[in-house]
Amino acid sequence: MMSAMILTPRRIRFLLLSGIFLVSACGHRPHRVEPGPWESAQNKTPVHPEELIIPSYPKPTETPPPPRVEEVPRVALVLGGAGVASFATVGLLKKLQEEKIKIDLIVTTGWPTLFVLGKAFLPSIHELEWFATRLTEKDFYKASIFDERDYASHEKLGKLIEGAFKQREIQDGKIPIVISAANTEFGEAEIFDRGDWREPLLKTMSVPGLFRPYPADADRQSISSLQGLDVDEAHRRGLNVVVAVYMYDDYLRSLSEGEKNADALFRRLYQAQLRKSLGNQLKLAQVRASIELFKAPNDFNAKRTAILAGYREGERVARSLRALVH
Repeated sequence: MMSAMILTPRRIRFLLLSGIFLVSACGHRPHRVEPGPWESAQNKTPVHPEELIIPSYPKPTETPPPPRVEEVPRVALVLGGAGVASFATVGLLKKLQEEKIKIDLIVTTGWPTLFVLGKAFLPSIHELEWFATRLTEKDFYKASIFDERDYASHEKLGKLIEGAFKQREIQDGKIPIVISAANTEFGEAEIFDRGDWREPLLKTMSVPGLFRPYPADADRQSISSLQGLDVDEAHRRGLNVVVAVYMYDDYLRSLSEGEKNADALFRRLYQAQLRKSLGNQLKLAQVRASIELFKAPNDFNAKRTAILAGYREGERVARSLRALVH
C-alpha cells in the first residue's frame, strides 16, 4: 500500500501546472501545410500555370436591349410656283446651304425648276444668284411663256437661259432633281429625272391661265387634274422628310383679278382646283412654307424682293428641319 499523499503547497502548484499543460496539449493539433497553388502535393515541384484548373462560375445571363432603330432622315425639297415669286427659290437654296442642311432630292414644278437647275449646274450659289438677277422679261418673252399681245405656245428658251448651263442632262447636276411637269395642256404630270432638261423646263414653266390659253371645251380634263406641288413623287421615291414650298399665292390672286371675259369661268375653275390640289399635297409634307410678295406675277422689278423673301423663309425651314430630325 502506498502511503497517502500529503498535499503540500508545492505539490498543489505542481499538479495545477501539470493539468494546464495536459489540457493545452490535448486541444492542440499539428498544422498541416497544404501545397501552394504552384506546387504538387506529392513532390513539391512547381506546376505551370497552364496546368492549373481554375474553377469557373457561370455569369448571370443578361438579355441585351434591342438596338435602337432610328430611320435615317432623307430630306426632299418639293417646290412649286408661278411668276416672279418663284425667284424666292434662289434665296431659299442659298440659306439652306449656309445652314448646312443636306437635301437628298428636289422635286420641282413650275418656275422654280429654272433655279433648281441652276443650283445643280452652276459652280456656286453666288453664280446662281447672279444668273437670276440678270433675267429680264425678254428672257421669258423669248421662251414664249407669256406674251403681251396674245397667249403663245412655248417653242424655245431665251438665249440667256439656253446658254447658262453647260450640262445637257438632268442627271449631270450636283444634286438629284425630279422635274414634275404638272402644268401641261393635258393636265397629266410628266416626270423627268434624266435626259435633256430643256423640254421638261419648257413644259413645267408654261402655266395655263396666265401664260397659255385655257381649253375651249369645259369637258376637257386639263383643269381638274392640274397640280402645283408633287409631294406624292417624293414619297414614291422613299424620302421620309418632305419640305413643301409653294409660291403660287400671287399668281392665284391674279386669276381673280382677270377681266370678266369668256374664260372667266375657266379661270375660277382652274383657281379652285389648283388651290385644292395644293392643299392636299401640303398635308403630306412634314414642313410647309410659302412665298407671297403681293405683287403681280410678271412684275420683274420684284425679283430681288423675292430672293430676300426666300432667304428669310429658308431660315425658318432650317429651324423646323433641325427640330424634326434631331
